[in-house]
Amino acid sequence: MQVIVTIHKDVEYPAAATHYAKLLRDWKTTGVLPAHFGRDGQWELNKRTVDSNIFKLHIRLPDEPGWKKYKPQLERTSNHYLVYVRHWLNEDQIQIISIMSPNAHEMANSSFLAVLEQRAEDFHNT
Repeated sequence: MQVIVTIHKDVEYPAAATHYAKLLRDWKTTGVLPAHFGRDGQWELNKRTVDSNIFKLHIRLPDEPGWKKYKPQLERTSNHYLVYVRHWLNEDQIQIISIMSPNAHEMANSSFLAVLEQRAEDFHNT
């Protein structure tokens, strides 16, 4: 099946989101990890983020050098997240709902999570 990556209308840094959308689509299609992508996993902070199928991907910013090819994905961490959702009916439909930067770790422990949950629900309801 073809992977389709869209961008939420309220995403932060729209130009960067467009860049990352192409990288994300290519990675999910080919399995080749881009140098700017790091640790990836489902957001397990609470039941709502798990139920919403929200994922966070550690990223390097477009103007930063990528990680070395030999560095394992699990060791590629940063304080910048690309937050995306896989649609509950079709996991090949993905939407980028946020670029959390700077200070992604601090934002993750704030009321911004409610914004992410709402954006995810917007996507699931399309």
